[in-house]
Amino acid sequence: MAVIAVGSLVLSQVSFSDFGMVRLISPMSALLLLPVIAGAAAAIACDNTARLPLPDPPGAKLARAVWAAAWTTAAGLATTAGILVGSPAGWGAIVRNLLIYNGLGLIVLALGYPHLTWLPALTYTMACMLFGYPNNGLGYYWWATVMTDQATTADVVCAGGIYLAAFASYVAPIRRRRNEDML
Repeated sequence: MAVIAVGSLVLSQVSFSDFGMVRLISPMSALLLLPVIAGAAAAIACDNTARLPLPDPPGAKLARAVWAAAWTTAAGLATTAGILVGSPAGWGAIVRNLLIYNGLGLIVLALGYPHLTWLPALTYTMACMLFGYPNNGLGYYWWATVMTDQATTADVVCAGGIYLAAFASYVAPIRRRRNEDML
């Protein structure tokens, strides 16, 4: 997360209108893409790499909840560090993006595919860049909200709902995970 915090400070004033061969309809702050990395990294940090088929007492669920909340908070602090030096992106947009991307990673982790936690974030971001705007080029569709520099209260609340659902699925996992079946 320290690398993301430094990246947030360094890239706080950077915006771009082209992403490789993809031309965006309006310049986008680099701070809006840091949550892709931070959200996936925070989800990966929540993985139990030992894969031990241990009992799941309430204390373990509480520890899992605290661990996931701590990594999400660390990712939030790291990605919003660029706001301290001035950034065109609002803190709400950065937090919204982080909650969405971290939620996507936690869902994949809860399903038992920790090696793929990065895939939904990358796929969603690329879909938003390629298909997230109407043909007239004015604004983005509602589902491509991660591309906008500002966030409404409804955006943050909806992203928070996505994150809370993913957080709950991670903390209280389903009984049979794919990785546990392999042991």
